[in-house]
Amino acid sequence: MRKTLSLILVSLCMSEAYSQNPIVSHIFTADPAPVVHEGIDSLYVYCDQDENVPGVNDFYYMEHYRVFSTADMVNWTDHGDAVMPRTAFKWMKQGTCWASQCVKRGGYYYWYMCGNPASGYNYGYNVIGVGRSTKPSGPFTDPIGKPVVHAFGYIDPTVLIDDDNQAYMYFGNPQLSYVKLNTNMTSYKTTGAGSKNGIYEIPLTEETVGGYKGSDDMIVGKDKYEEGPWLDKRGDNYYMIYAAGGVPEHISYSMSKSPTGPWEYKGQVMRTGDTGSFTNHSGIAQFRGHEYFFYHTGWASVGNVNGGGFNRSMAVEEFKFNEDGTIPEIKPTRTGVKAIATLNPFLQQQAETMNKGVNIKVVGNEKKGVYVTGTTSKSNITVANVDFGTEAPASVTIRYATTLDKGYIYIRQNSTTGTIIAKIPLQSTGSEKTWEEVTIPITARVTGLKKNIVFTFSGTADATTGNMVNIDWWKFNTEEETAISNIRTERPQDNTTYDLSGRKTEANKLQKGIYIKNGRKVLIR
Repeated sequence: MRKTLSLILVSLCMSEAYSQNPIVSHIFTADPAPVVHEGIDSLYVYCDQDENVPGVNDFYYMEHYRVFSTADMVNWTDHGDAVMPRTAFKWMKQGTCWASQCVKRGGYYYWYMCGNPASGYNYGYNVIGVGRSTKPSGPFTDPIGKPVVHAFGYIDPTVLIDDDNQAYMYFGNPQLSYVKLNTNMTSYKTTGAGSKNGIYEIPLTEETVGGYKGSDDMIVGKDKYEEGPWLDKRGDNYYMIYAAGGVPEHISYSMSKSPTGPWEYKGQVMRTGDTGSFTNHSGIAQFRGHEYFFYHTGWASVGNVNGGGFNRSMAVEEFKFNEDGTIPEIKPTRTGVKAIATLNPFLQQQAETMNKGVNIKVVGNEKKGVYVTGTTSKSNITVANVDFGTEAPASVTIRYATTLDKGYIYIRQNSTTGTIIAKIPLQSTGSEKTWEEVTIPITARVTGLKKNIVFTFSGTADATTGNMVNIDWWKFNTEEETAISNIRTERPQDNTTYDLSGRKTEANKLQKGIYIKNGRKVLIR
C-alpha cells in the first residue's frame, strides 16, 4: 500500500511520449481542480466521480471525491476512493459530491466542496463545506461539523490565497459571489462595506462577464456567466475563468488587477465543441515551467458504460499566455500533452500509477492503503514513458494478494499483445488482504526508453469476489539486487540450470551471474 509518492523524475523534457485525453480511463471524473502544492514535486488534480445509474440515479449522482497526481503529465496516480468520504460530512446529502478545489495553508490542506444539504436547511439550498488533512491526498475529515456557507445557488467553490495572505472564495450559479475567508480557512468575515453579511456579489454585465440573462431567458450581450468559477493569478493579473453561455457550456474569462475586481470580460477560452459533454468545468495550473488547462469531456468509456453529459472525464491541454497576459483560445484534443519526465522502473512504483487502466478499480486511502483490485482476464494497466536505461533488469518484484493458485500477471512491452517481459504465476497468499512480495526472473531482455509497459491478466477470477488479484506495487531489479532476492520460479525441482531468461545452461558454460537451479536462485561468482 502506498507510503510515498510513486513517481520519480528521472529526466526532464527528453521524451516525445504523449498522454491521451481523457487522462483517467478506469472511472468517470469531472470538475477538475489542478494545483501544485508548495514543497511537493507533483501536480494534483481534485475532482468528483460521476457514478450515474440509468433510471435510478442518472442526474449528476456523485458519491465520491477523488485525487490524482502526476510527476510527468502522462502517468497519473489514483489516491483511492476514500480520500474525502462524503459520509464524513453528516450534513451533506447522498450522491451530491459536486465541484471542489483544494489549497494549502500552514500545515493543512483545505478541500472546499459543494452539494445539497442532508437536512436542516431550506428546500432548494446548496451548501459549501470544507475538509481538512495534513496530506494533500488525505484522508480529509470535517473540521467544523457544518457548511461554511449555504444558500440557493451556492456551488462550485474556488479559493485563492493572495500574496498578502488574504484568502478569497468565489462561488455561485447563476450569481457570482465571494467571501473573504478568515485565517482558520473554515469561516469568513461577516462584515464589510458593500457586502450582505460578508457575502459580496459581482455585477454580471457586458463589461464584467460579456453579458447577462434577460427576462425572456435570452442572453443579452456577447456572453454570460453560468457557473464553475476559477480564480487564479499570474504576476499582477487576476483571472476569473468560468463556464459560460448556458447549455451547452463553453469556457470564458475575465481579468482584473485586484482579486475582488472590477472584472473586465476578455472572451472565450474554449468554445463549445465536440467534447461529448454539454457542461464544462476548468482550471489552470503552472507546473515545471508549463501552463496547463484542465477541463472535462464525455469521451471516456468505462467498462460497458459510455461517456456523456452525466459520465464525464478529465482532459488537459498545454498553453502559453499571450504577451499582454490574456489567454489564447484553447482547443480540446484527444492527444493531450507531452511527457515532461520519464518513469524509472528500477524504483518502487505504485500499481495505481498508470497512463491507462481498463476494467480495474483503485480503492482505499493513504491511511488504510491504496491498491488496484477488480482485476479479471479482461483487465489491463498501461504505464507510459518507461526508461530502462542501459542496464537490462534481471528480475521484477511485485507485491500482491490473492486467493488463487492459478493464473498469471504478464508484463509486456508496448501493448496488450506485446513481447512478454515477465510472467508472474499467481499463488495464494491466504486472502485478498494478505500481501506477499514475489520476485520473478525476466523472460526477455529489455533496455532503453519504452513507449509503455502493459500489465495483463490471465486466469479465472475468484467466484466470490469476482477479483483475480490485488496489486500494491512493482519494481524491476538489477542483477545485483536480484542476487540478494528470493526468486520464485515455476521450474521443476531438478538439477538443470537455467539463466534468468528461462533458457537451459550447460554447467561447463556458466559465466558470472545469477541462475536458477532446483527451483532456487544461485549466484555464480
